[in-house]
Order: sequence, then C-alpha cells, then structure tokens
Amino acid sequence: MRTYENSRLLSGFGRAVRDKRGIAATEFALLLPIITLLFFGMLEGSDLFTVNRRLANATNSLVDLVAQEPTITESELSDVIVGVTRILEPTDTSTVVMKVVSLTKGSNAGDPVKVHWSRDNKGLTPYPAGSTYTKLDDETSLLPDSSILVVEIDYEYDSGFSGRVFSIPFDFSHSSVRWPRKSSRVQLCASPDPATCTT
Repeated sequence: MRTYENSRLLSGFGRAVRDKRGIAATEFALLLPIITLLFFGMLEGSDLFTVNRRLANATNSLVDLVAQEPTITESELSDVIVGVTRILEPTDTSTVVMKVVSLTKGSNAGDPVKVHWSRDNKGLTPYPAGSTYTKLDDETSLLPDSSILVVEIDYEYDSGFSGRVFSIPFDFSHSSVRWPRKSSRVQLCASPDPATCTT
C-alpha cells in the first residue's frame, strides 16, 4: 500500500515538473510590469521627439516670418505668433512661452548687444528696450550698426505619464536667429501709422 502511495506521489511530482504552464504563467506575471513600462516608455519617448521637432519648426518659422517684414505691427506680430502656435498642435500649448526679440549693436565693435524691441506670446515685453542682451551664442555674428532677430521658445511638457513616472515635467528651450531681409532692422509699430514705429 505504501509503495502504491509513494508511486502516486512520485508520478504526481513528475507531472508537475513536466507541466510548464504554471512556470510560464509565473514568468509572464513577473515580466508584465516591465513589458508595460517599456511599452509606455517607448510611446513617451516618441512623443518627446515629436514635441521637440515641432518646437524647432515653430522657432524657425516664427523668426523667418518676422525677418521678412521691414515693419510689423503689434497686431500682425500677434497673428503670426498665433499661427505658429498651431504648428505645435495637438500638443497642449498652455505652457509655451514665445519671445521675439530685435537686437542692435552700436557703431563700435566693443559695444554691447542691446534690445531694440521685444514681445512675447502674451503681448508683454520680456526684455526692456535698451537693455543688454547676453544670450547670443556668438556676439561677433552681429556687426557694428547692424540688427538681428532672435526667437526664444520655452515649453514645459507633461504628458501625465511622465509626471507619474518621473515626477517632473520635461523642459524644452529652443532659439533661432535671422538677419532682417528687407531692411537694416525690423521696426515694431503700435499701428500702421509710421509715427508709432520704433526707431
């Protein structure tokens, strides 16, 4: 009788060893969280690359459009900024900050780079006119008695998933420069009346 029971136990143990279904289920349960994290991580990485590319396109488009005008009114500049913002869609643009800055340099090579005028996407003046601008990578690119346009775009990206996993949003910063194409400097005007333009 005991031999029969031992034989049954050994036979049952042998079947359990040969049956891989339980082992496979356990392995899958252990790997599922890692696979899920990798999957959503790849989606998040793809979104980050897409947002970064859109920001770069928006930065270059905005500075290029402004550089084509010898004069631009504040209303026209606002419309251009709104149009460029659509490049970022369908990404949430509530945290985007766009700054358009016109810079000038004095007649001497050693003169500092000064702000001619500046506006952001809220219609405010991020840099006071006449203040020194220190964010140019290469100030020697701006010759004496010349002007240059700079667009800065800062964006805080939080997809919800990144906030839960990394606890912090991703900050993007892009800038692009252009020389005015049709005049020595682009004048910002309060209205179409030339008397309201910067000098």
